[in-house]
Amino acid sequence: MRKVRTINQDNYILSLTKFIERIEFLDFSDSNSTYLFRGQDVKGSLLPSIARSDPKEDTTDQEKEQLHHLKLIGSNFLEGNSENDVDLLVLAQHFGLKTRLLDWSSNPLIALWFACSGRKEGDSYVYALNSDAFLDKNIYSKDPFKLGKTSVLQPRLNNERIIAQHGWFTLHRYAKSNSKFVALEKNTQIKKYITELTISQKSREDILKSLDRYGINSRTLFPDLEGLCKYLNWKDESA
Repeated sequence: MRKVRTINQDNYILSLTKFIERIEFLDFSDSNSTYLFRGQDVKGSLLPSIARSDPKEDTTDQEKEQLHHLKLIGSNFLEGNSENDVDLLVLAQHFGLKTRLLDWSSNPLIALWFACSGRKEGDSYVYALNSDAFLDKNIYSKDPFKLGKTSVLQPRLNNERIIAQHGWFTLHRYAKSNSKFVALEKNTQIKKYITELTISQKSREDILKSLDRYGINSRTLFPDLEGLCKYLNWKDESA
């Protein structure tokens, strides 16, 4: 018999108002608590782009080689952003290179925009992560390919997109004991700190329009000509 998946109605989002109300129910009682948010159009699979096609593949050598080529070929683009491999990974991630970083935002509305602006069909998802226990404040002094555990990374604010998107990252390790990258929702240490919110397919366009009224759109999140053109296309299509 086919198993029917049930949905937690408290976490089923039909409007921007419902989303904000649900976010406010998260445990913000500790003023020092840092919640991060990620929006995506697939359920689970909280893996970095380098690991999605085959989590069992150890891509360490491949990633190091990519950074080596980035330094050689793209040196005129790097300027002061190449102090170490962590900085390089952050920069490369934002411009499309597959890395072991997974994007998050400290602003839940930005995560909601990313959840709603993807594919046209199906529900989408926002994940909230209570990150305090996993924040590594000394990450920039470490080799990102030799971490003992998956960690939260607060990036330097030296990139316009990071600033606009209130960007943070999880830096994932290849677990040699399991011979794979482990998705966050399956990570025994992290999964209990994750909350999943389901964004209703039928509400996505209305939510995007609501977010636009509050200044959350491709023009503000991608502060360049490409972001503006995408915004103008969306405004024309949704008119």
